[in-house]
Amino acid sequence: MDEFCEITSKASEDATLQNDCGKRDESLDLDDLLPAIGEFGIYQKMLVFGICLPACIPCGFCAFNQIFMANVPNDYWCKVPDLLDMSVEKRKLLAIPKNLENLDSYSKCYRYAVNWTDILEVNYYDIDKPNETWPYQKCDYGWEYNTSVVWSSIVIDFDLVCDKDIYPTIGLSALNVGGPIGVYLFGLLNDRMGRRVSYFSCLATLLIGSLITSLSKNFWTWAGSRVIVGLTIPAVYQIPFIISLELVGENYRSFVTVMTCTFYTSGIMLLSVVTYLERDWVKLSYYTSAPFHLYFAYIFVMPESPRWLLMRGRLQEALAILENMAKVNGQKFPEEIKANWEAKIVESKNSNENAKGDSIKTRNLIL
Repeated sequence: MDEFCEITSKASEDATLQNDCGKRDESLDLDDLLPAIGEFGIYQKMLVFGICLPACIPCGFCAFNQIFMANVPNDYWCKVPDLLDMSVEKRKLLAIPKNLENLDSYSKCYRYAVNWTDILEVNYYDIDKPNETWPYQKCDYGWEYNTSVVWSSIVIDFDLVCDKDIYPTIGLSALNVGGPIGVYLFGLLNDRMGRRVSYFSCLATLLIGSLITSLSKNFWTWAGSRVIVGLTIPAVYQIPFIISLELVGENYRSFVTVMTCTFYTSGIMLLSVVTYLERDWVKLSYYTSAPFHLYFAYIFVMPESPRWLLMRGRLQEALAILENMAKVNGQKFPEEIKANWEAKIVESKNSNENAKGDSIKTRNLIL
């Protein structure tokens, strides 16, 4: 939670300072324009509460659902195929040695190294306890699990116990390895291709990773899928959050940051309800990623960041978004600023046409 709030606070600072990067045009400063068209009007409220904050809730699902996927049963013991027709208690009594550290419990990783086929042929009805001098060996036929509390997890399906009990931690590390890489890659995409392209690319990556997670048939496929999911954490909520920060006035950026942290935390709390209702780890993977499918509908309503458009010289697109913002907020776009921007748009078009003309002349001279 603290790490998330540090990220959102840093993004808030970046949004405030973004106009100071590169060559700043004072006539195109959105921080001066926003008070005139609405710092936190209806348009921004719809954007923040309709897009940014909902994106934070299921994000907590994908960041923390693997903790529940990797639940370890409270008891497990070596499987002995020759004794499966006996009761659980008798199987454990005959085949599993006592735990040397606690004689009231059975070993989780060792069984008696005896040939039960030969023993049962002679003493099937007479044997009622093991010979404590029998040698031990590690489990070689897998494990049986007490599924009274945890009945589905990757630990059970992939036998991640005893010598492999470190594997769930490796899976968590895989998720965390993806995070910094994803922040860098989607950060580059964010700056070069825009917020919209970056967000929906990130969303698609998350859904692909979650699908592979649910279809995994072995641990390493599952761990690889967690790296893919990790690429999108925290980028998948950071991008719409940045758009929101860039469209609200300076006086409301702290409020947006606090609300983002609140909704993110609410998502983590809601995850506990989902995991209580659904204990199957495969279905849990589906249910905790399904909400993200709805976010593709944002492609029709999520605006590009006017700040990014201005940085790219796409003044006409930025002006259209800001005029719509003023209209929705019930404000009138300042005529003098509009005239100034339109003049710059015409100037930019003429400059581009002149550049194209010079390029054509140069090619003709070369020919």
